[in-house]
Amino acid sequence: MKFSRLILDELYLSFWSSIKPRRKHQLFLLFVLIIFTSFAEIFSIGAVVPFLAALTNPTQIFKLEELQFLWRVLEVNDASTVLVYVTAGFILASLVSGAMRLLLIYATTRLSFGIGADISYEIYKRTLFQPYYVHINRNSAEVITGITSKASSVVTQIVTPILTLLSSVVILLFIIVGLLVIDTKTTLISFSFFIILYIFVALYSKTKLQKNGEILTKNLTTVQKSLQEGMGGIRDILLDGTQSYFLNTYRVSDSLYRKASAENYYYSASPRYVVESLGMALIGIFAYHFGRSNDSLMSALPILGSLAIAAQRVLPILQQSYYSWSNLRSGRENLSNVVELLNQPIKTANSNRPIGKLAFKQNIKIDNISFAYEESKKDVISNVSLTIPKGSRVGIVGQTGSGKSTLMDLLMGLLVPSKGNIHVDGIELNEENLRLWQNNLAHVPQNIFLSDSSIAENIAFGYRKEEIDFEKLKIAAKKAQISEHIEQLPDGYDTFVGERGVKLSGGQRQRIGIARALYKDAEVIFLDEATSALDNDTEKAVMESIDSLDKSITIFIIAHRLSTIDGCDQKIELSEGKVIQQT
Repeated sequence: MKFSRLILDELYLSFWSSIKPRRKHQLFLLFVLIIFTSFAEIFSIGAVVPFLAALTNPTQIFKLEELQFLWRVLEVNDASTVLVYVTAGFILASLVSGAMRLLLIYATTRLSFGIGADISYEIYKRTLFQPYYVHINRNSAEVITGITSKASSVVTQIVTPILTLLSSVVILLFIIVGLLVIDTKTTLISFSFFIILYIFVALYSKTKLQKNGEILTKNLTTVQKSLQEGMGGIRDILLDGTQSYFLNTYRVSDSLYRKASAENYYYSASPRYVVESLGMALIGIFAYHFGRSNDSLMSALPILGSLAIAAQRVLPILQQSYYSWSNLRSGRENLSNVVELLNQPIKTANSNRPIGKLAFKQNIKIDNISFAYEESKKDVISNVSLTIPKGSRVGIVGQTGSGKSTLMDLLMGLLVPSKGNIHVDGIELNEENLRLWQNNLAHVPQNIFLSDSSIAENIAFGYRKEEIDFEKLKIAAKKAQISEHIEQLPDGYDTFVGERGVKLSGGQRQRIGIARALYKDAEVIFLDEATSALDNDTEKAVMESIDSLDKSITIFIIAHRLSTIDGCDQKIELSEGKVIQQT
């Protein structure tokens, strides 16, 4: 138990450290607002006693020795006027209390979701700046779920409950102190009863809440993964008729998720109705007791009224506190996953796009490099040495698994050699200049990524629409031999390509990829199996587009077919990570 509490404390401390200083300052201001709201609550409850006393016996209130100075200041001359002032005071106290509670809810909600926005952005930022090898070893569904659903869940299950619990506890303490002044014995009996009841319920439900929290986290990721795979592979699913497999996976996980959600909601909400019923019964018992113990029930009405109003305020606060606690229990697993994503290391040097490029006038020299993935001891690239003059067309061929794409990733700086070095014009690539080198590069893969936006935005990928240089963009499209097709479209460069470019042919998608590289002013272009999925005629047309590019551009062409690299200056064949032939 002690160990789990320690882990829990460390988890919350880690989460606290990720909250921005500005939000911590706002949290302090929120606490000040909680204090003022607590005072407003006390005044509104305290105003019940004189109000009910004035209703039942205004003459007695008018004659109280302690209030004579106040009546003189207010120029009150009779008991009926006392009732007017006391009623006005009661109404004012109630309105101020209600307004303060509304303001507190507004401030709490704004702060909670502000922190949620910060968390979501920070996770996305840290994820995007992770090294390439991290991305290839993780499931994208887990990350997407973390950024969207789990970050949102942390707001509703952790941040809001903590702030609500904080305000509830402070307000509750103030109310208890106020009631102790009014009637110590009755207050102690009442609150002891309710607090013991909630403690009993909490002890009964805590294990189930935490277990359900784990079920929710696990199945939310599975549901997200099932949706991504189903939508991403829709062509094969329709062709193979495997809808039932994906539907079954989704149904099982979604059912478990919904069942756990329903149970958690029941455990969180149900105590309220039990406590409210018992609370009314307790007030009835006190009323009966006061009625038998006093000459008249009228003298006990102010105290009973205060207790009734206090119960009406306190019971929801107790329920809020319990509901917040139950959310904290069930949300711990989500918080753990979010904290893990927030703790992803990030190098500040790479957090912004540097201006400028690494000078490339002569050659790229690969000096005896080797590379092995962390999970494998076997070298994927082994002792490769090459010299690539600027402006060369370099063809790299080999069987699947020969290391072609890995060599390309090393040249692009996405992976770091475990041995050896890469030099550009005699300058070794390292962490400090890698980003400058990458500003020279463009990558055209087999399946070019196109966003569901306009052709212009896909060519100028990563730039806002208002930042696009359309003259430069049209030149890039013309060099990629795609401008004629674009300009024939009704909306021209503003034509939307559909998700993943489904409205374009394979050859058109590849030409947009080439235009993207040219718009970037890339001095080195990597074509990674860029034409392998095209038919012979389309491949020939795309290769003609590539051949027509400026001869100062260095082009690496990775392919399976030897015919694809016929026009290259250098032809390199790889096998098991080694260069077995170079011409």
